[in-house]
Amino acid sequence: MSASPPAHHDALLGPASPLGLLTRAQGRPRWAWLHRGRGWVGVGCDACTEAAGTARIARLRAVPAAAPRFVGLAFAAEPQATAPWWSAFPPALAATPEALYGPLPLPRQPAPAAGHTPLPPLKTVAGTTFAQWARAVQAALDALAATRLRKVVLARVEVLRLPAPVSPVAVLAALYHRHPTAYAFLMEPQPGLAFVGATPELLARVDGAHFHTVALAGTAPRGRTPAADARLAAALLASDKERREHAWVVQAIRSAMTPLTQTLHVPPAPRLRRLPHIQHLETPIHGVLQPGVGLLDVAEALHPTPALGGTPRPEALAFIAAHEPYDRGWYAAPVGMLFPDGSGELGVAIRSALLWSDRAVLYAGAGIVLGSDPAREWAETDLKLNTMRRALQAALQAAPLGQAEEGA
Repeated sequence: MSASPPAHHDALLGPASPLGLLTRAQGRPRWAWLHRGRGWVGVGCDACTEAAGTARIARLRAVPAAAPRFVGLAFAAEPQATAPWWSAFPPALAATPEALYGPLPLPRQPAPAAGHTPLPPLKTVAGTTFAQWARAVQAALDALAATRLRKVVLARVEVLRLPAPVSPVAVLAALYHRHPTAYAFLMEPQPGLAFVGATPELLARVDGAHFHTVALAGTAPRGRTPAADARLAAALLASDKERREHAWVVQAIRSAMTPLTQTLHVPPAPRLRRLPHIQHLETPIHGVLQPGVGLLDVAEALHPTPALGGTPRPEALAFIAAHEPYDRGWYAAPVGMLFPDGSGELGVAIRSALLWSDRAVLYAGAGIVLGSDPAREWAETDLKLNTMRRALQAALQAAPLGQAEEGA
């Protein structure tokens, strides 16, 4: 997973830094993939391969490429009756940028300290109402009781009106500062329509014959004090509902990857993954792939896992298509980088937003199983939405970066 890098740079936001390069490229397609001190940045689109349908990943795989590509998929394989904000995002896209920079070092910088300046207002102007959510959850509970469905992940949408258009690069910077261990990304195939996020969830990393993924399912808030945090963590680890949901994800990954691997290591129990405002159950899974198996093969086998779709997969996807009023677009789907040798890294595009003029479209989901309560699941999605709400507010406060982009 390497390419010849340009000279390394010392600052995250300097003119020759990863985000500086993106800022200067305003008005062109822009791409970024940042994780744990290393980043890749692309500008323009030298060759963009689009595909749709159940063979979309096979079509991407069939196109030879001599350079790294940025990859994004929609949650659904077939084109949907899409909302206008997803108009530039096809069911599958592999983009070779005109200029590629990476791997670039990303100096770890502490998140800005909370100050006393009032946060910019974010006004909800459209999206899923609680009444719609409650009806969908009840329909899911009815299906869970009467059919083969065991779990379905329902997503809701929040459309925010911002006080001014926000720089997607500023949002990316805010996300990376706050979540340096997440997989931060920017996908902007059409200038002015940018998908940006920082996902904690790795779908797959392939390096030669070695494969890594993470089962991430089961959620609780963080506590305000160490003692409260410990109680919440212990309750999460002990929760039958959360452990059951997590076990389904682990089993689905095991079943999907067994035919593709020579060896597969699955720990017997999950561990905690603590993020600034939320914590999850996590099981890291790794193995050695069969000869000829690459990143796209793994993505095709895994997407969507029960963490984002449900189980059994066909029933869950049919329920989602029938009951979610907004198309998911690229939300909850693979995004990342693909290298010519078939290696690369894909995250699951959660904790993300689609930026469109002075609008930001946020998505968050929750797993519905027997015993789920609409109000509790709504509160869980609200907790997840806070990642992007805070990043948007931080970006709106970062006037120098935003002004630099507007003046580029």
